[in-house]
Amino acid sequence: MSLNLTHPAPPFDPRAEAMLPALGGFPPSDKPLFLAGYSELCRINLNGKRALEICGGFGKLAGLLAETFPQAEVIGLDLYAATGPEIDERLKRLPGLTYVAGDAFDMSAYSDQSIDLLWGQAALHHLAHDSESLSKEVLRVLKPGGRFVFIFEPLGHNLLVAAIRAVRMARYELGDESNLYFSQFEQMKNTGFSLCEVQVFNFLGYPMKAVSNRFEFLSSMVQHLDSWLFRKFPRLLRYGANCNIIFTKAD
Repeated sequence: MSLNLTHPAPPFDPRAEAMLPALGGFPPSDKPLFLAGYSELCRINLNGKRALEICGGFGKLAGLLAETFPQAEVIGLDLYAATGPEIDERLKRLPGLTYVAGDAFDMSAYSDQSIDLLWGQAALHHLAHDSESLSKEVLRVLKPGGRFVFIFEPLGHNLLVAAIRAVRMARYELGDESNLYFSQFEQMKNTGFSLCEVQVFNFLGYPMKAVSNRFEFLSSMVQHLDSWLFRKFPRLLRYGANCNIIFTKAD
């Protein structure tokens, strides 16, 4: 396998804490996963650089990244441009931030090698039906050494997790949800990325969410147990329920 599988543990980048309001309705037990993912967005100083979020929805994470790097150009792209009074206030306060309507598969508005960081949150599993076209378009717009990051994505290797998700999808009629697999990440990497790191979370944490999300101490205990298990038995990384994925374009 050409992927680098990891389970990041604290300390995370202190700037990542300021981005936690972007969790929205995501479960609090996934805080370590989001802190690891947001730390990846802060890995390089984006001031004077250009960052693009795809499938950004209301654009809260793009706004928080623009606050963290006020001299950066941050673009929030979604099928429908974010609008409304809160968005107007955010745009007035953050001159480097813009929201645009567009398709992640067609970034023709951006020239070759013009983006330093491109990312999405809970987005890849909605785009994986044509991951090759997505990868090629991202590789075109990314600068050499640029990074392509996905935060909070579902993995499907764990059969128990896959069964739980199948029940949820049927119960709530979630027609556009799907699991992802390491083989898909390898295929994306092989389109032209030099590196692919997969940060894996939620081995016991996923099936225990229904209980642990109600009790903070239990959630923390389960996350610590998962961290110990992943360190002690690295093969369990294949059976985590969620992940962050970081692709790097060659210099």
